[in-house]
Amino acid sequence: MGVKSDYVDTLVAGRPHGGRFPVGGFDLVGVPGTRTELYSTAGTGWERYLSSSFPWGEYLDDEKREYRAGQRREETWYGGVLAPAAPRDASGGPGLAAERQANRIGAAPAFWGDGEHGGAAGSFGDIGSMELRRDGESLGRNPYPFGVFDVPAEEGAYELILSTTKIGQPAAVWKRSTRVETTWKFRSGLDESAYSQGIPLLFPGYGLPEDGMKTLPAADGQKIGLSVSGHAGYTPGALTAAKLSYSYDDGETWTDAKVAEQSGSWTATVNHAGAAGKPVTLKTELTDAKGNSVSQVVARAYDVR
Repeated sequence: MGVKSDYVDTLVAGRPHGGRFPVGGFDLVGVPGTRTELYSTAGTGWERYLSSSFPWGEYLDDEKREYRAGQRREETWYGGVLAPAAPRDASGGPGLAAERQANRIGAAPAFWGDGEHGGAAGSFGDIGSMELRRDGESLGRNPYPFGVFDVPAEEGAYELILSTTKIGQPAAVWKRSTRVETTWKFRSGLDESAYSQGIPLLFPGYGLPEDGMKTLPAADGQKIGLSVSGHAGYTPGALTAAKLSYSYDDGETWTDAKVAEQSGSWTATVNHAGAAGKPVTLKTELTDAKGNSVSQVVARAYDVR
């Protein structure tokens, strides 16, 4: 992202009898760009996987799709601000990202998401860690981007912190969302009547007015849409508060964006006049009507052109 490159495109066909096989092996797709594809029908299900770097890069994947004669659809890959997201189930809906069972809390969000597709971490290109805190005290830290933590039965205020970073050879073609830190705040206590209690994680969404290189023009008054989504264990309430700040120096100094709400939709206005050539780090804080919140810092979310 942020540089011209060839992404690895893998297409898998699934037949009604249950057989699945790749079509054409690993194809290279020039990015940024657009292309038109034609698919056969007759009960074939099509699954697509896309990676910015082979063999160590991440993979974004789409749900299995069957097409009708004459059907048309459009999709965008690697759009918006890429960051951790809810995992996807087999039908393309949100999967379970975090739950509490008795006195244990476990969390395993998808490493990447672009709003339309889920994403798995690259084997030697994506690293991360997770920490859980209760009432300000750490209950443990895992050197991987997921974890299971022992917690007391009594209700308390929790913070779940997920840090992710792109490294190594895959980082050469990944110049956006180079580092992300996400902190979820929620309350939890033991419910002896429930085998599984969903943890109320909010995943930020960004409507970014970007071009194919994930840049914005050096102009004032540009709108970034702000939203949240949940996962199979939690449906968010309406947003009740939103903040967005941006930085040109990797978070050393921040400028607060003007945030407005209209008919339930939230937007932040960023001013980039005179900032051509600068990378932009975003810091977002979002709260829903149920009192749960998320804050997220995305290093080099986009550049100014």
